[in-house]
Amino acid sequence: MKFYDYLKTIFLILIMLQLAPFFIEGIKKQYGQYLEPKTKVGVIEISGIIYSSDGYHKILQNYFKDKEIKAILVKIECPGGAAGSAQAIFNEIQQLKKEYPKPIISLVENVCASGGYYVACATDQIITPGTAIIGSIGTSFPYLFKLKELCDYLKIHVESAKAGSYKDMTNPFVDATPQDRVLLQALLDDSYQQFTQDVAAARKLSIATLGTWADGKIFTGRQALELGLIDIVGSAHTAIALIKEKAFIEGEIEWIHKKAPSGIARLFGQEDEGSSESLASRIFQVCSQFLCMKLYL
Repeated sequence: MKFYDYLKTIFLILIMLQLAPFFIEGIKKQYGQYLEPKTKVGVIEISGIIYSSDGYHKILQNYFKDKEIKAILVKIECPGGAAGSAQAIFNEIQQLKKEYPKPIISLVENVCASGGYYVACATDQIITPGTAIIGSIGTSFPYLFKLKELCDYLKIHVESAKAGSYKDMTNPFVDATPQDRVLLQALLDDSYQQFTQDVAAARKLSIATLGTWADGKIFTGRQALELGLIDIVGSAHTAIALIKEKAFIEGEIEWIHKKAPSGIARLFGQEDEGSSESLASRIFQVCSQFLCMKLYL
C-alpha cells in the first residue's frame, strides 16, 4: 500500500506543478497592484486648436492636488489657439507648480506651435522629435474680414447704430478707419509682448534676441533645440526615462488618462456632467469663435 501511496503523492505533485503557473498568474492579475504597486503619472492631451481652458483647468487641478500622482505628462499636438485661453492654461500650470510641486513634462510628436507652444513653456521640460514643427511665436487677428465692397456691388445698404467711436471696428459691413487699425495693432502688440515675455522667462531666453525665435517662424525640433525652445530631441521613451528620474520612480508606471473635450466634443457633448448648456448654445459658441473679437496665437 505504501508504494501506491507514494505514486499517488508523486502524481498529485506533478499535477500541482503543472497547474501552479496558472494559479500564480491568476493571483498576480488579481492582486498584482498590491504585490507590485505602480507609481501613478497623470497624462493630459492637448490636441487641436485651443478654444477654452475649462477642461484642461479641471484635469490639471486634479492631477496636481492628487498626492498619489507623482508626475504629469502633457502630450501636445496643437497648432495654436485663442490667446486668452492659451495664457490661462500657461498661468494655471505655473501657479499649480508653486502650490503642489511635482514634475510636469511636455511631449510633442508632430506640432507644438503658437498657443500650443505657450502652454508647453509652462512645463519643466519639452521633448520633441527632430522633425517636429515648433514655434510660430506671434499674435494675429485672423477673422477680421470686411464685406462692404461686396454689399456695395450687390446694392445692399447696411446701416449700423453705435455708441462709442471704436464699436464698429470689427463690423464686417463697415470699413475700418485709420484709428481702428492703430487700435487693433496696439492690441496685437501688447498681446505679443505678453506672450514673448512669458516664453523668455520660462525658457530663459533673451528678449534682445526676439528676432531669432519670436517673429512667427516655425522650426524643426532640432532647430528649436539649438535656439533653446525645447530641451531634448527624443520620443516617448525619453519622456518616460525623464519622468522616472525627476519623480524618483523605480518600478512600473500606472498612466492615469483624462482627456479634455475638444472643440467638436464641446459642440455635440456636454463639457461635464453638471453642464446644462443646450446644443443650440454650444453651436453658437463654436461658430462665434470665428466671428467675435478674439486674438489668436
